[in-house]
Amino acid sequence: MMDTILAIDWQGPWQGMAAIGAGLLAVAIIALVAERRRQRRRNIDRVGCMPWTLIYVLCFFVGSILLGGALRTALGSG
Repeated sequence: MMDTILAIDWQGPWQGMAAIGAGLLAVAIIALVAERRRQRRRNIDRVGCMPWTLIYVLCFFVGSILLGGALRTALGSG
């Protein structure tokens, strides 16, 4: 798996930042959906143990920063 990632012909460092940022935003969306499902559960006693809100906030924050940095670098203003 790591050999496949390293074998990708990156055109610049911004592509790696964009890929990681997009992945983190995908995880943030999954965490948002999971938190929504947890809040709307039928059996109120089945409380989950995952901190979905924290996962969402951290992934969204870091992913947005990485995508913003990648966009800035790709457009040549950074």
